[in-house]
Amino acid sequence: MIGLVLLLGLVLGAGLNALIALQLRADLPHSSVSPLRYVPLVGAIAQRAWLALAVELLTALMAAVLWFQYGWTPRFWLLLGACLILIDTAAIDWQVKLIDTLVMVAGTIVVVICAPLIVGSWARSLQGLFAAGVVFILFFLFAKVLYPQQQAPFGLGDVYLGMFIGALLGLYNVGPALFYGMLLAGLASIGMIVVLGFAKARHIPISYGTFLCLGTLLYLVLWPL
Repeated sequence: MIGLVLLLGLVLGAGLNALIALQLRADLPHSSVSPLRYVPLVGAIAQRAWLALAVELLTALMAAVLWFQYGWTPRFWLLLGACLILIDTAAIDWQVKLIDTLVMVAGTIVVVICAPLIVGSWARSLQGLFAAGVVFILFFLFAKVLYPQQQAPFGLGDVYLGMFIGALLGLYNVGPALFYGMLLAGLASIGMIVVLGFAKARHIPISYGTFLCLGTLLYLVLWPL
C-alpha cells in the first residue's frame, strides 16, 4: 500500500511541476520538450531539473507521512491538497521571489470552509488566520519602514501565506509552524554568510515564503493535527 501512496505522490508532484511551469510561463517550445519531461523522477533527472525533482520527492514524502498519520480519510486528502499549495508556493517563491496571492486567497477560503475536517472547528481556523494575519501585517509594515527606497524582503504575499497557514493549522499550531519556517530561514542566512561572507550575503534576497512553507511541512510531519 505504501508503494501506491508514494506513486500517487510522485504523479501529483509531476503534475505540480507542470502547473509551476505554467504559472511561471516557463514552458519550452514544443519541439524542444523531451518526451520524458513529465514522467515522475525520470523527466526531472534526465533534464537535470533539480528543483522539479525536489518537488516530486517532497510531494511523495508528504503523501506517505499523511497517509501513515490519517489513512484514507478526508483529512488526508485535504491536508495533501494544502501541502500541494505549500510546495507550489515554495518552488515559485524560490525561483522568482513572488507569491501568487490568488492561490493563497483561494486556498485560504477552501481551508476555512473545510476547517472542521482539518483542525476540528471553524473558530479555531479563523483564530489562526487572524492571529497570523495581524503578526504578518506588522512584519510587513516593519519591513516597509526598514526598506523605504527598495523592495522589502517581506512582502504582502508573505502576509497572505501566513494567513493561509494560520487557517490551515489553527490558533494553537500556527505559532510553532511559523517558528520552524523562520528558523530555517535564519539557518539559511547564516549559511550564506559563512560561505559568501557578510558583504556579499547581505545583497542576496532570501525567499522567506519558501522557508515558511517548508517549516509548515516540517511541522505537519512532526506533529499530526
